[in-house]
Amino acid sequence: MGFIKRYQLLIPAFIVGVSMFFACTKEKTPTPVTPEPTKWEKIAGHYKVYDTTGVYLYDMDLIHSHNNATNRDSIRFENFDGEFTFTTQQEETSNAPMNIAIGVHNLLYDSNSKRWRIFGPSYLDYNNYSNDTINLRFDKTNINYYISDLTPYYACDCKQIAVKQH
Repeated sequence: MGFIKRYQLLIPAFIVGVSMFFACTKEKTPTPVTPEPTKWEKIAGHYKVYDTTGVYLYDMDLIHSHNNATNRDSIRFENFDGEFTFTTQQEETSNAPMNIAIGVHNLLYDSNSKRWRIFGPSYLDYNNYSNDTINLRFDKTNINYYISDLTPYYACDCKQIAVKQH
């Protein structure tokens, strides 16, 4: 008797057994997907700020908030330039997708109650979040207020580097 004839009844049983083995695998439960944080949530955090030569200047916090009524995102700068706190609305820009708007603030009070003007225009190489770093560039002056505040005149095209802390 041939080999195949001897085991021809076992071959279908083997095939049925193997197919039942693979058919009875445990169902996989889908893992919950956490949504990708928005760009503003990525930018928000605690930063250490340095001058362009690497000398530590101050700590700064960026706090994200979203207004559901207007569907606008804002960033609150706390301790900006070591003495200012303000909030600016953020806009999506196509030429600089991780741009951070500092905005125009014609009247800000510093920690000594002196008045200042801060202006942070959009630059391609500055005020953008990249690899947990923001190369800050802004204009700071007290030209409108220095006489009445009895302080020396000051103007700066300021450049600083903010590094996010984890």
